[in-house]
Amino acid sequence: IMDADTAKKAIDFLIASSGKRRNLEVDFFGGEPLMALDTVKETVRYARKQEKLHDKNFRFTITTNGILLDDETDRFINEEMSNVVLSIDGRKEVNDAMRGKGVYDQILPKFKKLADERGQTNYYVRGTFTAKNLDFANDVLHFADLGFQQTSVEPVVEDEPGHDYELKREHLPQIFAEYERLAYEYVK
Repeated sequence: IMDADTAKKAIDFLIASSGKRRNLEVDFFGGEPLMALDTVKETVRYARKQEKLHDKNFRFTITTNGILLDDETDRFINEEMSNVVLSIDGRKEVNDAMRGKGVYDQILPKFKKLADERGQTNYYVRGTFTAKNLDFANDVLHFADLGFQQTSVEPVVEDEPGHDYELKREHLPQIFAEYERLAYEYVK
């Protein structure tokens, strides 16, 4: 977990390296940034002070698995984050198979509340498809049925091979078919 001093140095580095570019973006992600919410808040406060001194404009994004969302955290996110990525792997059975039984039911109401507070903009639900949910178009349609208007699904990426959820070359025809299915659904 990055400490606040390191994060401030990263902000300083970004400003120093940005030249004449005025608009700068910082994404808080990896692991779960809400586990270090104090560092996130301190980094945002620091960047807000620096943007005035250096004629910069910071946009922040945060990615969360939703477990630690609460009213106070939602307020901070809605005030300071230009975008929010709501990380959920898919339908209940898909998500809970990857993240633990009961997680879907715990995070879904929090995600719906945050999306509603943001007016269905400046967020997206981010799913991950694996060898275990090659029918990922069903996940996208599930999110749409729940009222989420911004969705992204991406393939699992793993550093070490050998996981039972790993995507393989033989999965490509089904993956392509799912993308084609989604294209038809979007047109409808």
